[in-house]
Amino acid sequence: MLARAVVLSAVFSLLAAQACTNTTIRNGPEGVTSEQKMYVAGELRTYLLHIPAHYDTIRRVPLLIVLHGHGESAEHFEKYTGMSDKADAEGFIAVYPQAQGDPSDWHTAIDGPRKRDDIAFVRDIIDLLERKYRIDHRRIYAAGHSNGGIMTYRLASTLSDKLAAVGVTAGSIGMIDERGDTLRIAPPPHAVSVIHFHGLADPSVPYHGGPESDGPDNIVSVKNTIAFWIAADRCTTVPASRTVSADKNVIIESYRPCASGTEVTLYTIIDGTHRWPGDEVPWYTFPGRDDSDVVATDVMWAFFAAHPRID
Repeated sequence: MLARAVVLSAVFSLLAAQACTNTTIRNGPEGVTSEQKMYVAGELRTYLLHIPAHYDTIRRVPLLIVLHGHGESAEHFEKYTGMSDKADAEGFIAVYPQAQGDPSDWHTAIDGPRKRDDIAFVRDIIDLLERKYRIDHRRIYAAGHSNGGIMTYRLASTLSDKLAAVGVTAGSIGMIDERGDTLRIAPPPHAVSVIHFHGLADPSVPYHGGPESDGPDNIVSVKNTIAFWIAADRCTTVPASRTVSADKNVIIESYRPCASGTEVTLYTIIDGTHRWPGDEVPWYTFPGRDDSDVVATDVMWAFFAAHPRID
C-alpha cells in the first residue's frame, strides 16, 4: 500500500506540475525575451515569448507566431529574423516555438504520421496568451522559414479559424513522394492572407519544384503553391499588380480581390538562395546572400498589419 501511495503521489505531483506549466507564464521585463514551457500530449515543450517594450495593457495587441527551419533553434531564429526588434517598434507580441528532434524538425504532416502534435502545441500557445494578455483576435499571424514555412502553411490550413495571415520564406504546400503521390495541406475552411518570399536560386526548396536537398521527395513548386492559395482564397487568377524592382532583381505579384478581404502576394528574388531575405545574421546557417533590398521582416509585418480578419 505504501508503494502504491508513493506512486500515486508522484503521478499527482506530475499532473499538478503539468497543469501549472500549461496555465502560467513566467513574466519577464517588457522588451526582453523569456523562455516558457508547457506540456502537450504529455511532452514538455518550450517556446520563447517576447512582450514588446512599452507594452500597453489597455490596448489589444497583435500576436505573431514565428517558426524556425529544419535544424535551427528558436533562439537563433529570433536573432536571424530581427522580429523581436520589429515587435518592439510596432507593439506586437512575438512567440518563437521550439521544434523537437535532433536535428529539430516540425511535424508538417505531409511527410507521414509522427507522435508529436505541433498543431496542438501552437494552438495551446495561442489559447494561453489569449487568456493572459489582451490579444486582438483579428490580428493573429504566423510566419516561418523552410521546414518552418511548410509548417506555417499547415497552420494556415488547420488553424484558419485563428490566423488572419501567414508569411513564408522558402516554403511549400507539400511534396511528391517516391510513389508519385502528391502530399499537401488541405484547403482551409476560412480564407487566410498569404505573403510568400522565394529565391529563384534556392537549392534546398527549389523554386520550380523538384528534389529537396536532403531527402528523397520532390517539393511542390512555388507556382503550384501560389495557385493553391489563389484557389483556397478565391482570388482572381491574374495578378492585380506585377512590379519589377529597379535592379530587376525582385518581382512582386499581388492577387486580389480575394474572399473576406484577403490577398495573396509573391516575392520572387532572382538571385535569392535559401535565406530569410534581409536576415540580420548573414553568416548564420545558410550559404549565399541575395543582393536585393527586400527585408522580409519589414515587408511581412506591413502586409500583416494591412490584413486583419474581417469576419
